[in-house]
Amino acid sequence: MLNDLPKKEKKRKPLTGWRYFWRIQGECALRAITPFMMYLFMSLIALACQAISPETTEWYEIVIGVLCILFGAFFNAHLLLERGKIHYDAYLTGRIHEKNKLFGIESGGDHRPEKEFRPWKGFLIGFYVGVPVLLLGLFAAIPATWKGGETALVMFAGWAIFPVQWVRSLRYPGVNEWAYPPISGGYSMLMIVLPVVVSGVAYLIGANIRRRNKEQEAERAARVAEAGRKKK
Repeated sequence: MLNDLPKKEKKRKPLTGWRYFWRIQGECALRAITPFMMYLFMSLIALACQAISPETTEWYEIVIGVLCILFGAFFNAHLLLERGKIHYDAYLTGRIHEKNKLFGIESGGDHRPEKEFRPWKGFLIGFYVGVPVLLLGLFAAIPATWKGGETALVMFAGWAIFPVQWVRSLRYPGVNEWAYPPISGGYSMLMIVLPVVVSGVAYLIGANIRRRNKEQEAERAARVAEAGRKKK
């Protein structure tokens, strides 16, 4: 019977500027996990294909690798497209709460301001997707630690290091994999542009789709109401 008792809602602490900032960081970092896992999964597929001929880089390995990276970007775009729609809904809810507050009306529900749409949030989510690339890329750029950094990149962010390794293999054919040629693994850090751009653009598109849908629904409701008034 005790299980049937209503649960008390936990009261959240008052929203200060710093709390709002860190809640936004937490929300964006959380939403970056699944896109990162999609890139990781596709990178492991590309890595398995490269294991077919580990001594040399074949053209089909590059083609498969590029396709895997593109599939990772596609999943990234799909996830952020939906997130943009969800955050835009939260934004509209937030505007309703603000209007109610002006009239002294207490709004119900568990609305969280950190989940509201902001144009830059998609790019921030994409940045968090690429944070491992920045951290591991720094190690790959340092001669003393570049071997370990590249190994970690291959395992956790292959989508960022594979293009560098392909260029290196084509530019220096026959060079030992760990001979540290001039093309540093640190160039992999540039690949953070991929999730940042894909996430940011897809997020904006998703929010724009939801905005247009809401406007169309409002116009449709207005026409129905107008038609009803004319019949009377």
